[in-house]
Amino acid sequence: MLAWSPLLIQKIEIHALGFVLRRLQLNRHRDAEVAAHGHDHAQLILYLTGEGVQTVNTRRRRAHAGDLFVIPAHTPHGFSVAGRSHPLCLVLDYALVGSARVRTAHRTLSPATLNELHGLLSRVPRKGRLTLADYPAILALVARLLEPVRVKSAPSSALFEQLRQRLPARVSLGQIAREFGYHPDHLNRKLKRESGLGLRVLRDRVRLETAQAALRSTATVADAASQSGFDDPNYFSRWFRRQTGRTPGAWRR
Repeated sequence: MLAWSPLLIQKIEIHALGFVLRRLQLNRHRDAEVAAHGHDHAQLILYLTGEGVQTVNTRRRRAHAGDLFVIPAHTPHGFSVAGRSHPLCLVLDYALVGSARVRTAHRTLSPATLNELHGLLSRVPRKGRLTLADYPAILALVARLLEPVRVKSAPSSALFEQLRQRLPARVSLGQIAREFGYHPDHLNRKLKRESGLGLRVLRDRVRLETAQAALRSTATVADAASQSGFDDPNYFSRWFRRQTGRTPGAWRR
């Protein structure tokens, strides 16, 4: 008996985007453990819900919703349950075109990207033959899964660095703008020109960095909330989950 319940299986043979796509599958784990095994093809595993421990080669990593693993062909990998919920995973079998090689990788998708993937997945038929109308959603889904991570580094400037120091504070963005001698809209446009980030986005980024640094220490969730500029720990927990897909306690574990 399979260690998982397949909720969607679509065998496909698409040559696109520099990949050969072979199968898309949606699995609900039902056994506590899947022994290490390998495949003749590369595989991508995305945790959509739930949590577990994903093993790739000899490395074990706690996985939650949004964690994406790229596993080359013939690479041993397995799974064991962690927590109370058995995860729902999207699995893509594929190969690269030509002499390119698949490399082992792991990244965590943002909640916004995960929501987008859920929407695309809902447009893929659970069974039956695919039609031409189904392929745009599949290709869009695969493109989002396999696209390289783009890290945009913000240019450094005196204003940018001064704002970074001030943004975790418990004051409104309007008050911060006035302290720097700007109308909020003017400061927002200026910051976007210099760094590509709006004032609110920059504040969220700085607060998240501050909160994560606090949680890595022995700080309580309430302390982390206070240090990152939140008066209400409950609101902080909801905000943190929107940013990362996990509660502060789950992220720290």
